[in-house]
Amino acid sequence: MHKYLTVVSILFFPNVITRFLLNLLGHKIHPKSYIGFSLVPSRRIYMDANARIGHCNIIQVNKILMREKAFIKKMNRIRGEMNVIMAAESVIANSNSIFRASSPITYGNGTLKIGRFGMLVSKHHVDCTRSVTIGEYTTIGGLGSQFWTHGYFHGPVGKERIRIDGEIVVGNNVYVGTNATFNPGVTVANGISIGSNVCVSRSLNRPGMYVAQPLRYIEKEIDSIRDALDIIEDESLIDEVYEKRPSPRKVEKIKSYEQVST
Repeated sequence: MHKYLTVVSILFFPNVITRFLLNLLGHKIHPKSYIGFSLVPSRRIYMDANARIGHCNIIQVNKILMREKAFIKKMNRIRGEMNVIMAAESVIANSNSIFRASSPITYGNGTLKIGRFGMLVSKHHVDCTRSVTIGEYTTIGGLGSQFWTHGYFHGPVGKERIRIDGEIVVGNNVYVGTNATFNPGVTVANGISIGSNVCVSRSLNRPGMYVAQPLRYIEKEIDSIRDALDIIEDESLIDEVYEKRPSPRKVEKIKSYEQVST
């Protein structure tokens, strides 16, 4: 019922009345914020001064927190059991798909965090099976980049398979060109530019430019992958799930992201 009342408040009343009604429902909406003609059946909405949600968005999440001048533009689909945390003046532009499945497919918490002046431009796909962090002054540019925090490895015969999860962390002052693909568990350090059509299959720790690598063969088998990863002990999951753990060389997460979430 709470979600339906939130939707009705946004769709059928002028913005000044919408803000008043949403605050009555337990959301925290600043008088100088703005919500356009969008479906936002989220459990908790927090919007600071001059934060804006444009038209034709579908935002159905547990919590959305938008700091001052954060902006979700138009025609974005943001759905799933997750939180969306946007620092001041960060942007989710147009026609992006941000998704997280529910239990028993997923477990624990998933969060999309965008740092100050961070930008997710247009027509990108973000899988939040595990969390995804986009740093300060970082731009996910162009079109069609994909962030995958889960994947599968199949046995040589039959139905045997395992799932491999890992959160993705993109640091500060990073630029990502069009049509890049990020695999589970990778980290991108500060001050990196990534060219178009790149598959980021391992962490990038050295600042500079990275461009597409040649396709190569890697000898793997399912038991060796099991041995190298940590199993998720959760009987409610429908798959056999393993998680990548950060390596000792993985860059430290930006502390400001955690401050944004409080």
